[in-house]
Amino acid sequence: MKDGDVSLILKDVKPADTGTYVCDVFIEETRSWKNSIIYLHVDPPDQKNITAESGQDVSLPCRAPNNNIIVLEWRRDEHGANYVFLYREGRFDPANQHPSFKKRVDLQDRQMKDGDVSLILNNVTINDAGTYKCRVFMRETRLWQLSIIYLTVVDPPEQKNITAESGQDVTLTCRAPNNNIKSVHWSRADLGDEYVLLYQDGRFYPDNQHPSFKKRVDLQDRQMKDGDVSLILKNVTINDAGTYECRVFMSGTNPQNNDPISIISLSVVVPPGE
Repeated sequence: MKDGDVSLILKDVKPADTGTYVCDVFIEETRSWKNSIIYLHVDPPDQKNITAESGQDVSLPCRAPNNNIIVLEWRRDEHGANYVFLYREGRFDPANQHPSFKKRVDLQDRQMKDGDVSLILNNVTINDAGTYKCRVFMRETRLWQLSIIYLTVVDPPEQKNITAESGQDVTLTCRAPNNNIKSVHWSRADLGDEYVLLYQDGRFYPDNQHPSFKKRVDLQDRQMKDGDVSLILKNVTINDAGTYECRVFMSGTNPQNNDPISIISLSVVVPPGE
């Protein structure tokens, strides 16, 4: 406590540490107490949700206040002491890099201009899904967390071409990863806000269904066993031709991710002689 310095170091602060701190010191010479009151506000780290398709290259954004960076580390908690990416002493350090990221990651800007320490992750797979943490050690500060990225990796939508004769019943196939399904949404881009079919919480919602599909569509399996959310379209006509998209919303996933999991182009032809 040189020169009366009784400052407190609070390491790895979190939003839960926000509050009022009181320092009470008893001075022997004056036989009195002296106190200091400090209000600490801790902002939560920058958090982002990113969704990528397997096989894509993805950028995980992170920016430091400036480029006076001594150490940069990208981590995933489940990898323990192994890094996703580590930069220190002016170069990339591969010594403790997790094997799954070797030769697959790089900085978006190796010069880290304007503090840009974003990470490029090449050829993502389902195993890359998870929480990524970006931390830097600046010349004038201590180690601190800059950004948290939640990465979701999905398979690219299945795309099929189907041809049917007018008057037939046709099945538009779509399968979700499991049957933990909250809702199923079949749509066609040219129909605007109206659905082909909307099934949620165990029942159909006909309010915004396009009139041409009323009483003509159903799920192949209303129990959606094994994630089967295929659509039955009855008595097809020329007007049913178009591109159909199947979207599934699963329990425990980000509801903002509304990319289709199946895209089907349906062609309808008139049988010979008609």
